Amino acid sequence: MLEDKIICECGNKSVSQAVEIFKDTTLPYKKAKKLVTECSRTCCRRPLMALYNMVEFGKIDYEQIDFLIEQMRER
Repeated sequence: MLEDKIICECGNKSVSQAVEIFKDTTLPYKKAKKLVTECSRTCCRRPLMALYNMVEFGKIDYEQIDFLIEQMRER
């Protein structure tokens, strides 16, 4: 399942865990990202930023997130 895919290796959080973290916080992206990644690196910035925006707007495109995760891993 796409929701179970790891979105960032640093924090070892799945997409669904990241969604819950983003839903439960009012922090801006930069600080909310650290709750998911548990680091300051930018390795998973694109999928996390996209997911953060999708959660904020209330519609999550899991296929787009999956595509961004795969692009990140190919680098």
